[in-house]
Amino acid sequence: MINEIEQERQIDHADPIYTPSQLHDALVPLVKARLPVLVTGQPGQGKTDIIKQVADELGYDLLITHPVVDESIDYKGFPFPYTDEKGKPKAAFIPFGDMQKLLTAKKPLVHFADDAGHAPKAVQAAYMQWILNRAINENKMSDMVTFVAATNRKEDKAGV
Repeated sequence: MINEIEQERQIDHADPIYTPSQLHDALVPLVKARLPVLVTGQPGQGKTDIIKQVADELGYDLLITHPVVDESIDYKGFPFPYTDEKGKPKAAFIPFGDMQKLLTAKKPLVHFADDAGHAPKAVQAAYMQWILNRAINENKMSDMVTFVAATNRKEDKAGV
């Protein structure tokens, strides 16, 4: 759908590719299909508001996170040592906080990573495990979760 719109409009890629209403209309079927989406654009163009609006219109829960303040280990879980039933020492990573919500979602949920491009590279790499594999170690993402991220463009010199 996106490529068809670009071809139809003969877009100069130096300009914004979508108007806010076109972005909204492009996001709705992608979010419904639970496809991961990365929205890029200039600061202050309404990326966050449009994503919030789409989730609200679809009746989906919305979890907004800011990876720029995360650590790469946050995506793995909290390390927890224990002893198994045979008395052997073991360790596991226990999901907590936002990760627990993503693993146990029972209704459609949009996980929106705002300003994802500002996050340290190690955090971006850890986050990509969730998006691409929908799992880290034994923790599998709920099928109810759709990943949407937004970031500014490098040419905007906005910290990306």
